[in-house]
Amino acid sequence: MKNILAELPLFEGFPEEILESISRSFIRRSIPKGTYLFREGEEADAMYVLIEGRTRSLTSDNQGKEFVFKIGEPVDVFGEISLIDDEPRGWTTQVEEDAVVLMLSKQEFVRHLESSPEMKDMVIKNLARIVRRLSNTMKSLALLDVYGRVRALFESLLVTVDGQDMIEQSLTQQAIADRVGSSREMIARILKELVFGGYIKLENKKIILLQKLPERF
Repeated sequence: MKNILAELPLFEGFPEEILESISRSFIRRSIPKGTYLFREGEEADAMYVLIEGRTRSLTSDNQGKEFVFKIGEPVDVFGEISLIDDEPRGWTTQVEEDAVVLMLSKQEFVRHLESSPEMKDMVIKNLARIVRRLSNTMKSLALLDVYGRVRALFESLLVTVDGQDMIEQSLTQQAIADRVGSSREMIARILKELVFGGYIKLENKKIILLQKLPERF
């Protein structure tokens, strides 16, 4: 488990003995599809590392409109920032398919922090790195139009199967719209133009890339 923790941004650069100590405080849990790891506005009580399965992280407005900003894959981490401050959850994370997670309670996390001044210093430094990376990501997204965000999403999900680049994950037009902050109608128009231009084809609920997507739409 300590090898998994060593890959997480929050524990980046931690000595092996500290990772070994923290790893003993994690609890392995199986989570069925549809379960919420946590909901927006709830009190934060744990962080989670996804080992198997898939999740989606989203926020919503007062009218109930959802914006899905992340699809979690192994070995993504959720809720770690909320262990540092006393603020409620800033978004909702739901299990999209049966999952296995490693859970670290806030109580155990604080116990480790209080027992190791070295760990406190390293957590502060790693949090600064996390915030900087998030800022750079948000800055890039803010400069993209809807097509640019669709293109970035597709490129992040591409896998190669039998020499063919494709998005294996089944994505409806609404799911794409939710993840890029647009309307389903706009996504339908973009997909239609990409198919017409010979850039993609839609087959068996998969998006197959025929050639590199254009820089601009």
